[in-house]
Amino acid sequence: MSNGRSIRFRPLTALLLVVAVVFVVLGVVYMVTAADKLPAVLPGHEAHVTRHHVKHGIAMFGLAVLAVIGAWFTTSPSDESL
Repeated sequence: MSNGRSIRFRPLTALLLVVAVVFVVLGVVYMVTAADKLPAVLPGHEAHVTRHHVKHGIAMFGLAVLAVIGAWFTTSPSDESL
């Protein structure tokens, strides 16, 4: 049933998938961590503020989706006959 075609996996694809995982982790951190407990290197760190940055989390999830879409576009079928 196989037609002799396979998916070509490029290094850029792997990089984009790693970036997507990082964005998902950052999105979870933004969703579950209060602003005063965020690491100081992340945007949104505010001392003595107990609210969560839900919009930052949603933005990180959106960037993860874009990275996965980019990874998808970097794959292509490779033709075995070439």
